Amino acid sequence: LVIGGGLDPENLENLESGLNKMNRIGGDVSVLGQFYSLSDTLLGLDNTGLLVQAGSSTNAWSYFSRDAFRLGFLGNEMFRGRSADLDGNEFNTITYQKVGIGLFNKKTHSSVAVNLVNGQQFTQIDIDQADLFTSAIGDSLHLNYQGSWLQSDTSITGFGSNLGIGASIDAVWNIPLKNNKGFLSLRVDDLGFIQWGEETLHNDADISFSYIGFDVQDILDDATEVGFPSLQDTLGYNSEKKAFFQWLPTTIDASIKRRNTANDFFEVGIRVRDQRAFIPELYGSYGYFTNKNTLLHAHFRYGGYGRLRFGASVEKWIANGWFVSVGTDDIPGFVLNELKGRGLYLQVSKLVNRND
Repeated sequence: LVIGGGLDPENLENLESGLNKMNRIGGDVSVLGQFYSLSDTLLGLDNTGLLVQAGSSTNAWSYFSRDAFRLGFLGNEMFRGRSADLDGNEFNTITYQKVGIGLFNKKTHSSVAVNLVNGQQFTQIDIDQADLFTSAIGDSLHLNYQGSWLQSDTSITGFGSNLGIGASIDAVWNIPLKNNKGFLSLRVDDLGFIQWGEETLHNDADISFSYIGFDVQDILDDATEVGFPSLQDTLGYNSEKKAFFQWLPTTIDASIKRRNTANDFFEVGIRVRDQRAFIPELYGSYGYFTNKNTLLHAHFRYGGYGRLRFGASVEKWIANGWFVSVGTDDIPGFVLNELKGRGLYLQVSKLVNRND
């Protein structure tokens, strides 16, 4: 669906049969470039370095009812003579870029960066209460609903579109364990906000109405009207444009990494985000160095936008200071059709100057 494809009837039936009354879906796509300066001193401090970063992020998630899925993908045929429950449905998507500068500790790699944030686009739909009744013979609909729909200016699109401005902080605090066997890490990403512009669209409604179709002549009479005003009147929603303040999808992470021997270590942690579709995510991994330049990783995760997942990665220092890491958290999803999780990641780093 994300790349423009569709789901065939068998896919839809399999998905529908496994849904709960309320369900979760979500994901992130992000690219981040970071530069760490390893010069001898900064501001007269030997262990402090300069950090510069830039990146782009997209976050999308939905908390939706089983009946909402049925209506959206299967239609309302199955609801003849009864109501579809649409209470509590939410959908959110946001895309933004950031450019930041900060400081880091060369020994512990603790860091803090302050970012300027560009808001590219967002959509926010909240349906507090709603139900849709379809008549037994399918000739009319009755809808009760209360909710809102907000969206950034749709007349300007494309990567880097400036529809909002904001600021954020990224910080990592690494606390060394005894005997230098590892560290406790506390991390916060994208703690900040965006102020969207005056062209942000606000729609809201709290109404009950019955729908028996449109009169064809009315449609023809209104064909030259921008915005199709009769439809707005029929659906009974209020629309206006004004600025909007929005918090970024902040992520807080706490973990511990501890070395067992010179060749292996483990990590466990928890990640939280203030979204209904994101439940606290527990994760852990085991790493083994096959040699000083190659690390093999096995992972597990439970929570976030999904359920239990297993994965693996390979990290390697290669010639001329290059570092490459490739992996997935969803091995079962790629080999077992009944598990839907899919995810891959790639990290490439370059050590441009080494200070011994």
